[in-house]
Amino acid sequence: MANAILGYLDNQRISINEVSKKSGVAVSTLDNAVKKPIENWSIRVLDAFAIALNEKPGNLLNRLQPKPYTLDINDDKQTIQGVYIPDKEMYQQIRFAVEDNHLEGWNPTKKDIKFLLKNALNPDPKDMERIDRIWNEGR
Repeated sequence: MANAILGYLDNQRISINEVSKKSGVAVSTLDNAVKKPIENWSIRVLDAFAIALNEKPGNLLNRLQPKPYTLDINDDKQTIQGVYIPDKEMYQQIRFAVEDNHLEGWNPTKKDIKFLLKNALNPDPKDMERIDRIWNEGR
């Protein structure tokens, strides 16, 4: 978490010393805090950074904490990341592709799923030609 706050401070051109001066919290306290996960910070430390960055503490906390990623697949509703895929066979094909790539480290967003659905419904002819060439090369 130190990288998140230090990067943000750097981006705003604010040093730990400036945070200390603006907030009244000792530099050593702030230095120790940035070495720990945000979950271990005191409210006083969070407030110090928020004051220096002219932000509400809650907004700063939201900015600094990583958002947990969830792959949301609902077979009953035929949705992936909340995107409804009306055709059952297309849903299954897109789901398989998404899950397979998710296992390889891809974290698709709602926008990504909309893109996949759009391209499944209206494939680009150039892409289809390329795919056809690839499949037919080995024959």
